[in-house]
Amino acid sequence: MSDTGHMNFFKIDRCGLYRAGGNKTYGCEVDETFSLISSWLDGRPFASTIPWDAQEAKSNKPSAYCKDIFKDDATGDFFIVLWKSDPGGVEGLWGVPEDEAGSGSQVVKHNGKHRGKKVIWGRPCYYWVIPEYNVIVSIKFDHSVCDAQLFQDFVTSCISNRVKHPNRERTYTEQGHVRLAFVGKSDEKYRFSFSMSLKIMETASVGFQELSKRVTHIVKRETVRVDSQDARAEWVKKFTDLVPYVSVKSKSKSRKIEIKAEAKPSVEEIREIVEKTAKEGRSKNNWDNVGFETEAGIVWVDKYRLKNTVKFINRKKDLISAKELHNKIKDGRHNYVAKLKEESSLRSSISEAV
Repeated sequence: MSDTGHMNFFKIDRCGLYRAGGNKTYGCEVDETFSLISSWLDGRPFASTIPWDAQEAKSNKPSAYCKDIFKDDATGDFFIVLWKSDPGGVEGLWGVPEDEAGSGSQVVKHNGKHRGKKVIWGRPCYYWVIPEYNVIVSIKFDHSVCDAQLFQDFVTSCISNRVKHPNRERTYTEQGHVRLAFVGKSDEKYRFSFSMSLKIMETASVGFQELSKRVTHIVKRETVRVDSQDARAEWVKKFTDLVPYVSVKSKSKSRKIEIKAEAKPSVEEIREIVEKTAKEGRSKNNWDNVGFETEAGIVWVDKYRLKNTVKFINRKKDLISAKELHNKIKDGRHNYVAKLKEESSLRSSISEAV
């Protein structure tokens, strides 16, 4: 079995303990955060790796568990296999036994006739954390899914609700929010914050400068839902009513819309549009997108996000363990982080010059 993983790189915008409204960290930065999470997960039964209230896991909304985690002590990198649950348990999903502990690879396939051990149905999500460059890489295989928001929620909830930090205490506000404070400095209150966004390389700025000279229009494609109650956006309704031959067919539940507006965005505006609208794992067949029209054609925002691939050949197991993922990436790590290293060197040079 061969499987190609598509890598999407995210920059870590925030990771640590912060004062309200501040940007300075007071502990729990990237390496410490994931080391604490790894220690908390060690030997824990699979069903207990959910970092928020177990009652929420019984709702119809997906929850996150940790299937496996591995740290490369030489590089400081972490490899994490999260499990995005699907409470519905539909055909084609996999299940992990609730009482499994550690990095076991046992899974069962949902076929509508499964009986026996209690399992948690879902799909794996693969992540590579690179503290050296303040970057997280999501890796999407055909058998897995990606969910950046779920990953952020998992990390935040682990630190806020589960792990024990030796230099802080946990308190609660009247509204039930968690606040963290260093032991011995009870007057200093901190909240843990973790967030990330798709990484746009600094070197892309050159491309943005060239693009800004050539852009004539900004293009937005969107799928608009329509139904028998005619619940369309007002502007769409007016347009289709005025031009009857593009009206929605009676049985259609959606319509693909393309909006094109004249524009001459600046470099900063192009960067902002790219950072806000580039998406993780957008398929080529996905209509919804944003782009910049030039005389040579449309340049879509996803062109400027950092991405790569990793390929497994003759893989026999259904799932990839965190250590297997590490072993595969380890030999080519210098190539995968080459652009990150280039960017880091560029920043250092600029800093020294200033």
